[in-house]
Amino acid sequence: MKPFSNASKRNMIFAATLACLIVAGSHSAFAVPPSQVARVLSNPTFTATCCVPIGPTVRVNEPSVISPVIVTWSSDYIISGESAFNLSVNGGPCLFYGAATAPFVNLKGGSGLLNSSYQWLVLPADGLVKGTNTFTVCAGGVGGPTTMFLGFRTLSVQIGK
Repeated sequence: MKPFSNASKRNMIFAATLACLIVAGSHSAFAVPPSQVARVLSNPTFTATCCVPIGPTVRVNEPSVISPVIVTWSSDYIISGESAFNLSVNGGPCLFYGAATAPFVNLKGGSGLLNSSYQWLVLPADGLVKGTNTFTVCAGGVGGPTTMFLGFRTLSVQIGK
């Protein structure tokens, strides 16, 4: 008796082929075009009232059927008072597309450096257009100017599928 029948060999080949396709597909699914991500390693300090564009900017190309996008920003920062972080879409006004408030926390000891991540959902009705769309981070003090020191930060945009 043969150890493996022809049917068993075909099933093993099918399973191996399927596994290879899944692995290949998962790698390409996580590939992100360079225009959709930004990493900033400089440390500016500025004073502003909410809200002014502070960068960085990322871009995504929308197909003919416009889909929602998710924009994620993460930063280290020190602020002198309650502040807000929000988003400018396609050069428009700085608006809130999700969480925005960076509460002022008076830390006793330590550097005072905080870290927050914000995730904004931008819908087609929010001004997305077919083709290139840009997203720029905005910030400033709530109710008056605050001084902000920005540490290392990242910005990325993902298009819905």
